[in-house]
Amino acid sequence: MTIAVSAVVRPSRIHRSLLVGAGLALFAAALAVGLPASARYHASLFQAAILAGAGAVLMHAGSACAKTHRIDISGTGEVALTVQQGLRMHGAGAEDGAAAVALLPGSVVWPPLMLLRLQETGGHVHVLPVWRDSVEAGAWRALAVAVLAIGRRAGKHTEHEKIR
Repeated sequence: MTIAVSAVVRPSRIHRSLLVGAGLALFAAALAVGLPASARYHASLFQAAILAGAGAVLMHAGSACAKTHRIDISGTGEVALTVQQGLRMHGAGAEDGAAAVALLPGSVVWPPLMLLRLQETGGHVHVLPVWRDSVEAGAWRALAVAVLAIGRRAGKHTEHEKIR
């Protein structure tokens, strides 16, 4: 497989900031609901606990150690995904931990973000968010063009199944 595009996808600072910000907003909403509630309004206390729990989950997701990935796309449209940091993906992988994946319909390419739906040969589907700040500037454009080219090749799909 000759490599046409190779991009290293690092954890995004934007993504982490959005998760932590959403978690803080949920904590503020929990305080706004929970403080005025007296002991006799159990429903308000329950809602505050749910909001605080959701905020804690988002804060944890924003502070967790994210993995670095490498995406290799060949000239024929074959995609390989490698999880860096010594971790290997399960499935039909090579010795270096690369797993052959297929780009699924429903993947989207927007100016600040790509959401890539990747399916391993075993059937497991990964959704890989690729933010603009998580790849180098030149790699962003090359990766976006390669993903859109793979999506355009699948002309037999209906309009809602194409990669946009």
